[in-house]
Amino acid sequence: MTDIEHPPTLSSVVLLRLRDYARRPVAEQARLRAQLDAVLAVLLPDMPARQRIVLDGGGAAAVAVLGNAPAALDLAERALRASQAGVELCIGIDHGPVELTDGEAGDALAGDGVATAAVIAAFAADGGLLMSRNFRTALLQTAPGVQSALVPAGQVSDASLRTYQVFGLDREAPRRRRRRFIVAAVVCAVVLLTAAMTLRLTLPDRPRPLASYLDSATTPTPKRPLRTLRDER
Repeated sequence: MTDIEHPPTLSSVVLLRLRDYARRPVAEQARLRAQLDAVLAVLLPDMPARQRIVLDGGGAAAVAVLGNAPAALDLAERALRASQAGVELCIGIDHGPVELTDGEAGDALAGDGVATAAVIAAFAADGGLLMSRNFRTALLQTAPGVQSALVPAGQVSDASLRTYQVFGLDREAPRRRRRRFIVAAVVCAVVLLTAAMTLRLTLPDRPRPLASYLDSATTPTPKRPLRTLRDER
């Protein structure tokens, strides 16, 4: 199924792969394909047709999201929730070049974006959702701050021994980083205050080159007495 005929060069590709699909009996494969179709039927209506290309087959579905990396992440995250609800999906995302090609079996998506997403999805059996560095960079460029929920998850390699750094999704990561920053700032403030108090107690006669300036700056200026009109006369 294609929703647009000519995609742009770069797209965020979300690849949904049914876990262990090829090893299942034929009847089980049919049931799993029906589950995947049901997941797509729930996920896709929220995304305008002009922004996506959807092709499925062979126990997997590729959704190329055009010019909207945050929407691709949202789609993958909702698909991950479906996976946690019982649909055994492995999800990989990449941002790269794609093209729509004609084949004997019909239209197909090709290009590095699709190939890399497929490689990443193959390693997402345990984590459920993995993303490439290219996709993280696309998030940073289109929606700065959203990429902070992506955490390093190691590296994967394809059959050609090309290595890709991958990231997992952790929505609590930004909050933990802010908490660590606050704790570090408080600890630094306490250390500096303790060092200052220790220095003051251990070296009471230490040189104070700015003492005269500070004393003059903090000494209040004497107020002139108010003169009444009678005194002036």
